[in-house]
Amino acid sequence: MKTSSILLAIIALVTLTSMVATDLLLKQEYEKIDWRNPYQAFAHRSLPTAKNWVVKGTPAGEIIMLRSKDSAEALIDPEQVKFYKTRQQDDTVFVTFTPEIGGYDAEPRDDAAYEKRHQIVLRMPDFQSLRIKDSRMTLADVGTDTLSIALENSRLRTKKLTVSGVFSLTMGQNSFAVLGDADQYNLLRTSVQDSSGVLFNNTQVMKFLLDVSPKAEVQLRGQMLKWLK
Repeated sequence: MKTSSILLAIIALVTLTSMVATDLLLKQEYEKIDWRNPYQAFAHRSLPTAKNWVVKGTPAGEIIMLRSKDSAEALIDPEQVKFYKTRQQDDTVFVTFTPEIGGYDAEPRDDAAYEKRHQIVLRMPDFQSLRIKDSRMTLADVGTDTLSIALENSRLRTKKLTVSGVFSLTMGQNSFAVLGDADQYNLLRTSVQDSSGVLFNNTQVMKFLLDVSPKAEVQLRGQMLKWLK
């Protein structure tokens, strides 16, 4: 066999071996990916445990707040980590996440029907009060005895929120809240100030107290219509 043929055979063998090795590595990396976890690539930051939280964001991205079983942590879009800050004062934690919004100026009620792009996830084992400023937030899969939420120029959406005791919700500065059809509250106290608004989307409420300003917007759907009687 000619030397050139031997060299060609060696080159072909080396190339084939490299391709197989690359395929195996890609397969291993592919199998490591948890496709059920949309936040797998997010940066992890530990959070202190506290009863009271103040969250300041922007209207351009969604903040997701979930209940965790053990420790508190924040998961952050890796491209936005530099805009994330926290500080603690006594039993209150302040979370600031203010990436550049590029002139986005939609009103909170304009984003009531859908979630924005998820940019940060807050996981906490327990909390009693939440103050939300300039944000778009979704509160999901949370169960607690008592809860107090105050909105300032923000939009809130809830999914599977269960409060066995008193749930106090206050909306101001043109805020808007959408309470989901899988939510369950024992006693709901709602204050809708100035021109803020709220949509009760077939929410299950045992007792309901509502304080509404003349300019406020209140929508009732499904079983919430019984409170019109």
